[in-house]
Amino acid sequence: MKGITIALFSCMFLGLQPVFSKVLLSYMPPIVLAAITSFSAALLLIFILEIEHKIREIEELKSREVFVLVFIGLLSGFFGQLFFVNGLAKTTATNAVLLTRTNSLLIAIFGVMFLKEKLTLNHIVGSVIMFTGVAIIATKNFSVSLEPAQGDVLLIGAAVCWASANIIMKRYICYLPPEVIVIGRHAVAGIVLTSLTFQQIPAVINLHMLPYLLGLVILVIIVGQYLWYYSLEHTTAENVGLISLTIPFFGVLYSVLLLGEQLTPYQIVGGSLIIAGLAVVEIHLTTLHDIECRIRGVHTPHH
Repeated sequence: MKGITIALFSCMFLGLQPVFSKVLLSYMPPIVLAAITSFSAALLLIFILEIEHKIREIEELKSREVFVLVFIGLLSGFFGQLFFVNGLAKTTATNAVLLTRTNSLLIAIFGVMFLKEKLTLNHIVGSVIMFTGVAIIATKNFSVSLEPAQGDVLLIGAAVCWASANIIMKRYICYLPPEVIVIGRHAVAGIVLTSLTFQQIPAVINLHMLPYLLGLVILVIIVGQYLWYYSLEHTTAENVGLISLTIPFFGVLYSVLLLGEQLTPYQIVGGSLIIAGLAVVEIHLTTLHDIECRIRGVHTPHH
């Protein structure tokens, strides 16, 4: 029960990401937001590791592991973040919450394609349900052209990057502590993005946006992710995976209450289908076992 409660609190914090990001985009360009959040998160996470006397986990990395972490950081932290913040700038936070949940579906699909994981009926049924929901949201219930809005395409692009990075991690560095992977992702992205936006950052930092920036970095990236991994130590990965279905619920709730966004019928229908399809996939998602593998530091063969 303790692990499930912690996982639920984690989802409550993670659901705040699109809300904080949407507000911050009114103060700065998308690439600057991505740079500041990634770099700040990396510094804070390294500081936490130092306090917990776990910094040796980074110091003991082998050159091959560093190479893989850099690649994952570029794919997930750099390109994934750029797709996400640019997509969020062009659409609603509600759409961002719902469309990026396709990440879990893509992990399952890529797992079958590249890791030879078993294709189940749940994968097929869940995929059809989720893609139907995505199509309804992206085309506004097919009331507009079948060509989705640019912002929605970018959000799906972010999900593709995140899912691809997850597959690479599972294939090559599954045994590394999760906090090392998270730090690597943010550090690589932070260094690259900050080098590209170094001159722009001082101009956008002000007291008005600081609470939102701290909320995004501390509540979402630090507390949300920390509770997520902590919950995996107190309950099964399957339970945590199912609890993660509440993230879009919290995200949409925050978007309505805090940003004043209006839910449309097509978002309700499409979002419900995405969550339903995700639930079908999560029930037998074989990658959930590998989350436990990452926590325990044990590599298991893929079926």
